[in-house]
Amino acid sequence: VKGLVIGQTSVSAVVIDKNGRKINSAPQQIEVFPPFRLLPRKVTLIVGAMMQITSEGGPQPQSNILFSLSHESIASVSSLGHVKGLSVGNMSVTGVVQAVDTETGKLVVVSKDQVDVEVVQLKAIRIRAPITRMKTGTLMPVYVMGLTSSQTPFSFGNALPGLTFHWSVTKRDVLDVHTRHAEASVQLSAEHNFAMSVFGRSKGRTGLRVVVKTSVPLAGHLQDSALELHDEIQIQVYEKLQLLNPEVHVDDILMSPNSLLKLQTNRDGLGSLSYRVLDCPDRAALVQVDDKGHLTSGSLTGTASLQISSQETFGVNQTIIVAVKVVTVSYLRLSTSPVMYTSNREAVSAIPLGAILTFSVHFHDSTGETLHSHNSMLSFSTNRDDLVQVGKGSSNGTLTVRTVNVGLTLLGVWDSEQAGLADFLALPVQHAIHPAEAQRLVVGDVVCFSAQFVNQEGASGVWRSSSSALLEIDPRTGAAVARDKGTVTVYYEIPGQLRTYREVKLITDPKVLMSTRMCSLSTGSCSSSQSDSMALLHPESSVSCQLRFTSSAVDFSPHDVYHTHTAFDASTGFYSCALSFKPMSDQQVKVLSLSMTEVEVRASVQESLFSGEQLSVRLPVSPGIYADQTDLILSNQHPSAELTIYAQPIYRFADFITRYDTYKRR
Repeated sequence: VKGLVIGQTSVSAVVIDKNGRKINSAPQQIEVFPPFRLLPRKVTLIVGAMMQITSEGGPQPQSNILFSLSHESIASVSSLGHVKGLSVGNMSVTGVVQAVDTETGKLVVVSKDQVDVEVVQLKAIRIRAPITRMKTGTLMPVYVMGLTSSQTPFSFGNALPGLTFHWSVTKRDVLDVHTRHAEASVQLSAEHNFAMSVFGRSKGRTGLRVVVKTSVPLAGHLQDSALELHDEIQIQVYEKLQLLNPEVHVDDILMSPNSLLKLQTNRDGLGSLSYRVLDCPDRAALVQVDDKGHLTSGSLTGTASLQISSQETFGVNQTIIVAVKVVTVSYLRLSTSPVMYTSNREAVSAIPLGAILTFSVHFHDSTGETLHSHNSMLSFSTNRDDLVQVGKGSSNGTLTVRTVNVGLTLLGVWDSEQAGLADFLALPVQHAIHPAEAQRLVVGDVVCFSAQFVNQEGASGVWRSSSSALLEIDPRTGAAVARDKGTVTVYYEIPGQLRTYREVKLITDPKVLMSTRMCSLSTGSCSSSQSDSMALLHPESSVSCQLRFTSSAVDFSPHDVYHTHTAFDASTGFYSCALSFKPMSDQQVKVLSLSMTEVEVRASVQESLFSGEQLSVRLPVSPGIYADQTDLILSNQHPSAELTIYAQPIYRFADFITRYDTYKRR
């Protein structure tokens, strides 16, 4: 049997017996699938770095891939294909796809593949700069490489315990150095700065230097346990040619070979437009334009002149002549959007979880100028696929990245036909909803969630809980009350810009305490608006107070003689049970006075399956004095009489505080 095209079919055998009858076998299902391949074909890592091995092809739907190592001392591999460098050496990773044989019921190997893994130490580094002479006002990405072309940022960008990258220039007024994502108000930390963006500020010559440091030399990132490595290159920034007299602003159209550009003017649909290439016939192979404004470049490089004319309906003709330059692409650069606005107007150090980013790819010529059209086919890759989801955008020059888990991902983008045209970025993802302790709450907790992100006008977003029965949250301020145990997701959304979230686990505390001491367990402080909104949430409704007389001589309920009221104090973070006497009958006063009973106060969480220890506090009961005589008779014969007064020791109390191990988290 030979597979011809991808798909599924069945094969059965037919025999004819001596009587001419056909006997058919049971059909055997056959799947023809593309070759199973592990990617990337070769992995180069430093000690402590990680790269995920993925696959393509193989039978569908594909079952789990079983990974094995040729040398377990050199690298480790997880069930997800995460390969981590352990020690210097070369080895291979084999991936096997298994399936159940329908006849025997046993697992059989359907397909397998193998990739090579090299684990190294950084011996030296070099700055990868696509050009060393750039015009003022242009941008260029730079990043750190190892000695060989295989030692890319994927090899060391996520090594643990971690490297730090420190960039500097010898002349600050010539070149500005920014972290990647700076255009989106994200300021990466030094451990993620293996790639930077440089901006030609003014003419001059300057040195660009990078120092790579390791905080733990024994981690084995650098060869010979070195503390740091460094490299420096010289970059010249020169002024763009401009006309000063007359002061005319002149721009060119820049195209890569074999690319297409649709021209648009402000007179489209208003005047009669015509397009014409002015140069000699030998320039016809350079660029061509049709009557609809489709400008096409050929395979040659050079400069041509394009005339654009507009014949107006009111009898005026307008003409402009612009230079069209067909140039080779020298480098590509990624830019990040949208901008992340914060309440304190400061840049953040990581991308918020749940954010959707758009990366635009810009192509530049050898001077740093941005091309207006190109014919490059982009490819992209990440060092792992479990933290972000990357896909192509609406056009060939954009990528869309959705952050789905916290952690660091490395992104690489390159031209499929020119591997040297590449750019690398770090994508650190962190929680945007704070405090971090709020990921684990106790039923009854009051928490003030916060997020520093706002919209362009400075307005805050809207808060939401996936289950108000578990966690009730004020949509305006983020103040919340844990109502019941379970798992819930808290969302913070800025419409049209950001939708971040955090998973919160709600548990019941193993111990509920009662105390008559006024002490605060709150940490941090809620804003005034959050404190005000707590009253609307009524957190005290989560707690109830039960009373019990300790003496069996009392034959009525404590609730017959006590008013109870639960409350929550936002300033201290405590719940309280307030007790006060109701009007009592003489009989009730007598029983309480004679029984010498105490009242036991116990707090509980309502609508929660609480099975832990509930500690209580006992309070003396002081109903006042009681005399068992209603009157005394005094006379000349009996000028004095004895009156017996019953009373318990007077104890003054007001509110009794109930608390969990932790109540208010902000």
